[in-house]
Amino acid sequence: MSSGQHSALVELSSLHGWVGPAAIVAGVLLLIVALFRRTRATLAKKRRATRPSAAEWW
Repeated sequence: MSSGQHSALVELSSLHGWVGPAAIVAGVLLLIVALFRRTRATLAKKRRATRPSAAEWW
């Protein structure tokens, strides 16, 4: 294996070294955002059910 091939192989392996952890972090962030939006929607739904006029404050 020449030094050029070796450096190309090292670059590719280091490139793929961060893809997995980045995908996990992105998935966790999306999960947090989804749970946050679901919680807000549930609270808004409860607020509308209790006092329909209070939901139209904006």
